[in-house]
Amino acid sequence: MPSFLIMRALLLCSVVLMLLVGCSGAPRTLPPGFLAERDIQSVEYAPPEVMQAFEAALNKEYLLGPGDVVEIVAPVYPEIAGEQTVSPEGVMTVYPVGGVQVGGLSRNDAEVRLKTVLTKYFSPPTLTLRIKSFENNQVLVLGKVATPGAVKFRSRPNLLEALAKSGAFSPTGLERRITRCDIIRGKDQILRVSIDELLKGGANGRNVDLANNDVVYIHENNDNNVYIMGEVGKPGAYEIRSSLSLLNAVMLAGGPTEDAVTSEIMLVREQTPEAEPLTVSFDRMVNSADYGGNVILARNDIIFVPRRGMAKFNYYLRMLNPFTQMVLFNKAVGTYK
Repeated sequence: MPSFLIMRALLLCSVVLMLLVGCSGAPRTLPPGFLAERDIQSVEYAPPEVMQAFEAALNKEYLLGPGDVVEIVAPVYPEIAGEQTVSPEGVMTVYPVGGVQVGGLSRNDAEVRLKTVLTKYFSPPTLTLRIKSFENNQVLVLGKVATPGAVKFRSRPNLLEALAKSGAFSPTGLERRITRCDIIRGKDQILRVSIDELLKGGANGRNVDLANNDVVYIHENNDNNVYIMGEVGKPGAYEIRSSLSLLNAVMLAGGPTEDAVTSEIMLVREQTPEAEPLTVSFDRMVNSADYGGNVILARNDIIFVPRRGMAKFNYYLRMLNPFTQMVLFNKAVGTYK
């Protein structure tokens, strides 16, 4: 067994043992400026300018992925021409070089890569890459919808289409009218959207374009969620069914990954303007039984586990609420080592 898996197993065992013996209690007081659960106001939605920024950061080019059907057109070199499906690993097979990684590349970039690897065999390697079927163009819609799961698109997806295709507006099987959703992009971006405003065309009613593999999470009005993002096994939204501590939440999300910086986990909560997010050492809790940072989580808390070698956590807050503006994790001062 690889050493990382052994260490991960030992970590999981040690955390379970601590929970069994009751050592994971929360500290008596929150950091200065942090609001207690009873003082947290209702969640605000992203204003139009933040929704525009979220959309502007979107890569407008389609990126190839597993299941996409592509065709190499090469009239001069028929031996390399043909149609095939991109493998689950994002690879297509090209004569005579074998597997070429194209997953995550645009059509143009994939074409350039093919020409580059074929240069030593053909001069010049004249070819064109076409996308015959967009099978990896999908959004995952979860939560209170009639048909949760992957929704496929033939063109650039947007939020309103994703909601409609997943049955978000169908009365069948739905007990409550939905009013809000979160768009989770990758491990490090969250946007809160008012569905009421979207349908009414109000000030915040912008229909946001979505990226491939975005997660749209539909809430009920009484949902009580926290968000565990960054380098954990299963980032996303988690419901608080009872008292949930930071340590428990990280383990609920699959624990830190091999690339996680476990000494500087960050908790973002609604707070006063002068307060800073809480930085917690997961290592100190596990290795030294120091549970001073193991706070009991409140609804809409965000836990961010940074990645080694990447920029430190950066974010924008507006009106004291982390969901009022899009949460951004990029280009802050310094890097983790």
